[in-house]
Amino acid sequence: MEWVPEFYHKQYEWADWRNRWAGFDPATAEPHVDAVRRLAGAGPKRILELGPGTGSTAAALAHAGHDVVTIELQAMLAEHIAELAGVVEGGSLRSLAGDFYSVDPGGPFDVVAYFDGFGIGSDEEQRRLLRRVGGWLTADGCGLIDVLTPWYFAKTAGDEEEFPEGSGVHYREGFDAEGSRMTEQMWRAGDEPDVVMQSLRCYSPADLRLLLEGTDLALAGIEPYADQWYGEPVAIEDAMVYLAKLTRR
Repeated sequence: MEWVPEFYHKQYEWADWRNRWAGFDPATAEPHVDAVRRLAGAGPKRILELGPGTGSTAAALAHAGHDVVTIELQAMLAEHIAELAGVVEGGSLRSLAGDFYSVDPGGPFDVVAYFDGFGIGSDEEQRRLLRRVGGWLTADGCGLIDVLTPWYFAKTAGDEEEFPEGSGVHYREGFDAEGSRMTEQMWRAGDEPDVVMQSLRCYSPADLRLLLEGTDLALAGIEPYADQWYGEPVAIEDAMVYLAKLTRR
């Protein structure tokens, strides 16, 4: 996982995500807020979000009345989330800086969420994280995790885009078929020698069930989508990602 700090630091620095979200309104409709209500039930929850990035989802969840704790690797983003905590109403938001394997967020939590980021590291590292997720959950709580599908990235390998449009930040997708991992190279226009890459493990639902063996979690259901912003569900064979609901055995 050596690539993680450099890739995500440059991703947020180059695209200037902090300033792009400076005017964020936590009352804005957010698909993950609906997902929590749909899959975890109505009413306020205690939620742990892993890898929250700029904190927009965490802030929206807190604004919806939930008590949210986040764990973010990058200190500058954790600080930004702490600033967002001052503008949310209804619930609460607390930001912790560090990695998922060493930070103690307290608990237990009704929901542990990992949106748009699962798959860093090896299978054993994923399994280790899932064991921690199980330990953080209440007896009737659930994990909500975005899981990338291998067939989508096998088809899109070689695709390139600038994102956000006009940012000068370019991405090229790839796929490691032997390891079932999506790869994504990133660079800035005019700065091609400085290329960084991320690599995320992709899992079919059957693969995920195998990964969950040796943990105290079970796959309770999936919602397949065309992208990480959800929208209308699609057939699993057409999905880029599926939202997996995990419950304790």
